Amino acid sequence: METIKSGGLRRAFVLYVLITFLLVSALSGTVIWVCLSLQDHLLPDSDLVYLTVQRSDDQGNETTTTVPMPLNDVLKEIPSMISMEDTDGDILSDEQNVRYSVTKIENSFSALSPKRQLVYQISQIAMVALPVLFSLTGILICGFLFYHRKLKTPVELLSTAAERIAHQDLDFQISYPSEDEMGALCVSFEEMRQTLKDNSQKLWDMVEERRRLQSSVAHDLRNPIAIIQGYAQYLQLNLSGGRIHKEKISEVAANIYQTSLRLERYTDSLRTVSRLEELEMHPQPVDFASLSSDMKEDLRLLTAEKGLELEWENNVPDRELTLDTRILYRILENLIGNAVRFASRKITVQFSCCHKTTVSASPARRYLEVTVSDDGPGFSQKVLNSSDSYTCAGSNEGNHLGIGLSICRILCRKQGGQLFLSNSDQGGAVVKFIVLS
Repeated sequence: METIKSGGLRRAFVLYVLITFLLVSALSGTVIWVCLSLQDHLLPDSDLVYLTVQRSDDQGNETTTTVPMPLNDVLKEIPSMISMEDTDGDILSDEQNVRYSVTKIENSFSALSPKRQLVYQISQIAMVALPVLFSLTGILICGFLFYHRKLKTPVELLSTAAERIAHQDLDFQISYPSEDEMGALCVSFEEMRQTLKDNSQKLWDMVEERRRLQSSVAHDLRNPIAIIQGYAQYLQLNLSGGRIHKEKISEVAANIYQTSLRLERYTDSLRTVSRLEELEMHPQPVDFASLSSDMKEDLRLLTAEKGLELEWENNVPDRELTLDTRILYRILENLIGNAVRFASRKITVQFSCCHKTTVSASPARRYLEVTVSDDGPGFSQKVLNSSDSYTCAGSNEGNHLGIGLSICRILCRKQGGQLFLSNSDQGGAVVKFIVLS
């Protein structure tokens, strides 16, 4: 996934506001310019004056001519106006008496006609009202477009997701392909949903694991209880008649004692699982190369007692991993302890790293992958096919529950991993588990 650009939403908001401001400014400027031009057109030019020329001849006929002209040019134009042609096209004679006067044109609002006054007032109102209207409309349109394009979709996605989570529905995904803050929020919300789902699944798996283990133990308790009951009835029938020897009584007592030990192991297994559910993880950065070397020396003692070879392969490229070393030790002790019971000559332990993605929009997470295999007879098909394979995995040493594998699976899940059973091509048992690192 590409890196989320911080401030993308803020930049988009600033861009929307800037574009709106420019459009409103352009429209308001245009309206003000048009209104000012209209007002200038309605009011007379303040630099114009009226030149009035009166002509009279010897017969007493008078002619009056009024001409608008610029104030600065009045003095220059008067002589030419006096000598200009009259309305009939005749040249003025010297006998004509000519008088002229200059009157300033009034350019005030009161000098306008009522109709022009109304138009002038409307233009003044428009100069103020229209820019305000443009500003309010621009703010509304800017807010609507920003919400519709940048906020509506992610808000609806998050609202729907929150509602589904409130109804304990976690089987969905949130996808909003955007590089702004809302995209980052949706990614975080999806990671939270996935974490809730994973935690819920872990809790459910642990409850199911405990239920299956309790069911298996309850089923297996029937045999020792039946044995004890049978021996008790045997003693009741035979002790009263004196038909049983001391040797037989001693043998029955020994069998009852062994059976009671089996009952004790069953109850201990339930207490062990209960304690595991309350166990807290404390992962810390560790130098895995050094840790691997130490584990090899410590766990080699388990195989040395049986004269087995321990092959140790560390293929982890990173020197530092984040692990709970106590839990890792305990898982390996259980797996190697189980393998020792079945291996013929050799037990192999392999370490490697893998990456998996739990959320489609999140980066892959690193896992430590561990494989413990032996050259024994391997798991039976019943064990591999059974959903309760960890509790039905027995051994030739008599009534072994496979509690070690159950413990390993619980510990793996508490560290965000899994445990898998299989057989190698040569027939030996293979146990693989992964934990977050």
